[in-house]
Amino acid sequence: EITTCVSLTMKRNSRSLYLGRMFSGVPVVRLRFRRRVQTGFSAEFDLRTFDPEGVIFFAGGHLNSSWIVLAMHHGKLELQLKYGAVSRVTSSGPVANDGQWRKGRSLVIKIDREAVMKIAVNGDLFTLQKGMHELNLTVGGVPFREDSLINQVNPRFDGCMREWRWLTGEDTSIQETIRSNDNMQCFSTENPGTYYPGTGFALFNITYEPQSLRIQLTLRPASTVGVLLALVYQDSVPLSISLSDYHRDNQEWREYVLVSVGDVIVASAPAFLCDAEVHEVNVTVSGNLTILEVDGQPGQSHTTLGQETVDLSLPSSTFIGGLPDVPLVSTPVSSFYRGCMEVTVNGLALDLDEAFHKHNDIRSH
Repeated sequence: EITTCVSLTMKRNSRSLYLGRMFSGVPVVRLRFRRRVQTGFSAEFDLRTFDPEGVIFFAGGHLNSSWIVLAMHHGKLELQLKYGAVSRVTSSGPVANDGQWRKGRSLVIKIDREAVMKIAVNGDLFTLQKGMHELNLTVGGVPFREDSLINQVNPRFDGCMREWRWLTGEDTSIQETIRSNDNMQCFSTENPGTYYPGTGFALFNITYEPQSLRIQLTLRPASTVGVLLALVYQDSVPLSISLSDYHRDNQEWREYVLVSVGDVIVASAPAFLCDAEVHEVNVTVSGNLTILEVDGQPGQSHTTLGQETVDLSLPSSTFIGGLPDVPLVSTPVSSFYRGCMEVTVNGLALDLDEAFHKHNDIRSH
């Protein structure tokens, strides 16, 4: 059993809606409004996010009719409008992805009580169907492929909404659904970064230069055992960086950072990182040399006869926070990581919204 050594604040707000629940980028809420009499569109909500990009909501008919999309783009609010053949994109206001609650009301988007975006909807977003005026509304995604947006935006949005009112109506059915489903709720407090719950991994397909690899991990663990990053090729694990409470070679029970090639430990450092502080782990692979540093202190390299080297020429997949189903003998540690972590590879910060796959419980903001 893996010991939890730091108690993270996991309290959720049952009156909030988490927009980033689906990694696929599909909406977390779909509503359809029917009105006998033609009516205007209005929306009210409070929004909080650290995410610089993603879809907040869509309102309108189908792809080829009239619609609007409110999104976050480069940290600012962006509105995309389509009326038949007419398309428009409006972006304004200060940066809004600073983790503070923002209020949007009646399509006048205000930040700190200053109106930054007035949305003039001249056309009708409702579609006449069998004598009824219909409007589709989706939250946290669009009801069509994202490449049909006027301005390309990655729809995956790790944000939180509360106090929403669509078309000035109450929304009791959604409130009840959220109250009974923890995964639809936001954490009461959020900090920037990525949270790994210990139940899944993120997968990237990265092509590496064959001779050199630099990995920087900034982490705040909540448990003492878990895979931080691993390269996986078929059933083998050419490189693994992990936390462990046991060093097999030293036969010592204490906390370590381990760097492994297959099941061979090539570098290690005794380090208790589960203290609620932020720590930095650096691993450099250069030729047949693997160097580990923890909080600026060099780890110990284990040189053995027939030294194992990392083969960066293999078309490996990069796993963050855990491993897929590989034989247990492939690597010393196979548990999922629990805690917060940011990953930089060869100087490039990994954006989990751009991952090939991400477990839905991993929250990246």
